[in-house]
Amino acid sequence: MGTLPAGLIALPGVYQPQVDTRLLAQALAQETVTRGTEVLEIGTGTGALALHAACRGARVTAIDVCWRAVVTARLNAARRRLPLRVVHGDFATRAAGSRYDLIVANPPYVPAPETRLPSRG
Repeated sequence: MGTLPAGLIALPGVYQPQVDTRLLAQALAQETVTRGTEVLEIGTGTGALALHAACRGARVTAIDVCWRAVVTARLNAARRRLPLRVVHGDFATRAAGSRYDLIVANPPYVPAPETRLPSRG
């Protein structure tokens, strides 16, 4: 079933997995993900979806523009002893020239007090 790893660490400012992340984990559970499947998670946050794929044997690259999220995902992967390649930056640059079998993303959609897009984080 599409269950998320329990007890995820989230540094301040990193999105805590909620119902939407669980729904994506359920959708991911329906996909054919086996050893060697190349998976990319864009905007990994805590790494919840990336870790879910890694538990199934996938080779996972997780990307986030927020350093706190990168550190958080690395900590969560290390705690579970799961191989997870976590990189900082925008996905268009960091994934350029790479091919993936499956791409997952849970982009931010929460209203913010500012109407301008943030320049970082």
